[in-house]
Amino acid sequence: LDKGLTAMPVSQNRIEKALDKLFHGIALSVGVAVILTVAVISYGVLAREVFKLSDVWVTDVTTDLMGYMTFVGTATLAWQNRHLKVDVLDHYLKPRARRVLGVISCSIVTCVSLVLLWLTANFWFDAWDSNERSWGMLSIPLWIPYLSLFGGTVLLSFAQIVRLAMLLHERVDVIPESSLSGVVRR
Repeated sequence: LDKGLTAMPVSQNRIEKALDKLFHGIALSVGVAVILTVAVISYGVLAREVFKLSDVWVTDVTTDLMGYMTFVGTATLAWQNRHLKVDVLDHYLKPRARRVLGVISCSIVTCVSLVLLWLTANFWFDAWDSNERSWGMLSIPLWIPYLSLFGGTVLLSFAQIVRLAMLLHERVDVIPESSLSGVVRR
């Protein structure tokens, strides 16, 4: 075992490793979306400025890719503990108080993510039922790009629920010793 790990059931360790791999794969897909966005925007600039071609679809595609990068990427950052956080108070607290504050904080974020999940589910189902279409050139049903919003909040809620469960079962430190490290397992 590593110094940072205590004895834990093998099945739980496998689940964590599987989730790490899942979210790493999702992070890679977000990176591919960034590259695609740059390529589409570059094409749009060249088509419009150099070749005097129409590029009206570029806005539709880049907007959908930005939605994917934002909402799906947020879940990955939450799982990897790389999200923006303010930890000024944590440096002045004893470990037990820091842990209690961390559990409260994670509980609040988990509740917010679950509310967002409920709202985005309603938003997505409304787009599905109404068969509303985008106003752009592609005129695709809006439930398709809204999948990024809904799927991202599903992943975010899942990541937060697992993180909260790990905190409650004392599987992770609330605040890692180094702000550059990810999840610190005991």
